[in-house]
Amino acid sequence: MTPSNAPRPPLEPQRGSSLAGKAYWAMVQRVALTAAAIDAGYILLFLWLGSMPLAAVNVLSIAMYLGAYRLIQKRYNTAALALIWLEVIGHSALGSLLIGWESGFHYYLLMFIPAIVIANTRGYAAPMVLALLAYYLGLHMLSDAVGPLDPLPAHSVKIVNWVHICVVFAMSAALSAFYRRTILIAEARLRKQATRDPLTGLANRSHFDAQATEALERSRRSGAPVTLLLCDVDHFKRVNDQYGHAVGDQVLVAMGQVLADNLREGDVLARWGGEEFLALMPASPLDAASATAERIRAAVARAPLPVGPEPLALTLSFGVALVHGPDDLQAAIARADQALYAAKHAGRNRVQLAGEDAASSTLAAQS
Repeated sequence: MTPSNAPRPPLEPQRGSSLAGKAYWAMVQRVALTAAAIDAGYILLFLWLGSMPLAAVNVLSIAMYLGAYRLIQKRYNTAALALIWLEVIGHSALGSLLIGWESGFHYYLLMFIPAIVIANTRGYAAPMVLALLAYYLGLHMLSDAVGPLDPLPAHSVKIVNWVHICVVFAMSAALSAFYRRTILIAEARLRKQATRDPLTGLANRSHFDAQATEALERSRRSGAPVTLLLCDVDHFKRVNDQYGHAVGDQVLVAMGQVLADNLREGDVLARWGGEEFLALMPASPLDAASATAERIRAAVARAPLPVGPEPLALTLSFGVALVHGPDDLQAAIARADQALYAAKHAGRNRVQLAGEDAASSTLAAQS
């Protein structure tokens, strides 16, 4: 056993890392400030109604809410929540006992129910809600038994009740809006994580497949040609080896931005893996797509990228292939990959058409 006079370890800050946890504590912090402001208004209300004890109670409540706000700032979240619980439970009891149950102080206890359910992650929500229910009913019975200890006129009690109803409705609506906004933000982040490459922000493979399928279906109905560009950063391994992976990541981000800036809004651009990028260009004939690839290649070769300790001179190689309908997507990617390999084998820093597409383009030019 630890001796009773042994020093206890200092209270450690609790730091939540999840999105839900951060949003919850941000909401609690906002509630603490809002409640302190409301209690400042209650001081004036109870001074006007002639209840000095309740005005004094609200002074203490402001101090407790501001203390909870400060504790959350220092990440002592559990202590802050305990202080808020103590304030609401004590305040509701004092108000109900001093001027009667009909004053509506007990409404604030009901606001704890969604907070308990949302915050609880260890299976204690049901017992805590039942304990809150027992406290609520016990306070009701005690208020009925002892009667108002510091009664106000009936019309004053009615005013207090109306004020409590309005405040609780407003706070419930505000908290609901906060939770809804948090859910929408989380949903957007999850959608982005599921569809975007975390480094470049471009579409990932699965999202590219989904977008490409839709674009190819539209092109099939319209009969417009569709072209694929498969792009690779030349000698990228050398960049990682010489400058480090952090600079390599900067190169990939910069290349993704260059491609995005030079493609059309309706084109589908993705990071295909490693240093490869893939673009689907709907309503784009082979010669137009090749010209776009050549323009991007020339621009990158002409202007070193402003990454790393000094601008890096880099080049790109392209493989270009036509897509003959929705069922030809994977085969077209394979053809573009073969063309890219041929561009690398031929010396890099060039645009290479897929074999059959190059032959078709030559025949079309001769005719």
